[in-house]
Amino acid sequence: MRLDKAAAASLIDELALLRKNDGFIQRRLTRTPIVDEVLRHSLEEPFERLKSRFISAIHSLEEPGEAELLLDIFALSPETEGVTRLQQRRQIHGRKINRKTDTVASREEAALSHLHSRLVMGTYAQSPLVLHVPEMHGGIVYEHTATMIIVEDKKWRRTLEHYRFANMHGELDYVTVSRSHDAWIDVLKGGDFKVNPRPVPGAGWNDHFWHLNAEHTATEPMRYGEVYDLRFHLEPEGDDDAQDPIKLASRAFHQRSLLASIEVKFIGQKPRLVWKFEQVSPFARPTEANEYNAVTLDERGVATLRMRDVHGGLFSGISWDW
Repeated sequence: MRLDKAAAASLIDELALLRKNDGFIQRRLTRTPIVDEVLRHSLEEPFERLKSRFISAIHSLEEPGEAELLLDIFALSPETEGVTRLQQRRQIHGRKINRKTDTVASREEAALSHLHSRLVMGTYAQSPLVLHVPEMHGGIVYEHTATMIIVEDKKWRRTLEHYRFANMHGELDYVTVSRSHDAWIDVLKGGDFKVNPRPVPGAGWNDHFWHLNAEHTATEPMRYGEVYDLRFHLEPEGDDDAQDPIKLASRAFHQRSLLASIEVKFIGQKPRLVWKFEQVSPFARPTEANEYNAVTLDERGVATLRMRDVHGGLFSGISWDW
């Protein structure tokens, strides 16, 4: 069977999607569940409350012109409300600032990146989450970690990873992601990192991701205070028949992650029961589903766990039983 080309869920990708077509409206917000989640304090909150928070986050941006740009792009300004095409909204904004639409479009990526940081850090007036900012100095801070594991007929087929992080450690040559199993690993083509896997005797592997310069011709240290995106995927090595049925997907968060997503996509045979766990030791991991931890697969056959502000080295993830 041809593998699904799904990608790990990403807040930055959902923001880029949400600006298209009709912009920030209720019907489209339901298609971007991570955006919905970072705006919510409770499930009972109405759309208008979420919209107000989103506008508050946009107004908190400090770069000149970015708030006005995003209000127009998301159809949240008086001039663009009800305008159903992104290109038309770009034209409206372009007339305001006397620039062409391609210039407007070129400025959106940086503005969306800054909005992403505001949403996950909660540094805006109406934020539903208040973080203790002084804790965020002296190391790597993950704004968002996103993992999708693809399982086909009980066997592991692929893992897709996306890490968006801020370097608060001074100049940093590489970051390390650990894993407990053998795999073939590759970074996103055209990305800003190369990978150097290293076995750890008796403990798995450390994958060292070295940052590249703008030309991708040599390594270059990451700068203090900058935000970086690392995307890579892993696939099985060796004989597929030698694989045992997989029943667990988990991650230990040693560095602080402001938003963490773990997804498992089942292709073919579906598990009998699925359950989640958060911030536990390997010995305290639940071994069966109950009314409090059970997870229901969505229409795509995906089980999802999302968490806010996780750290401390304990394990969170999804288990299932065939």
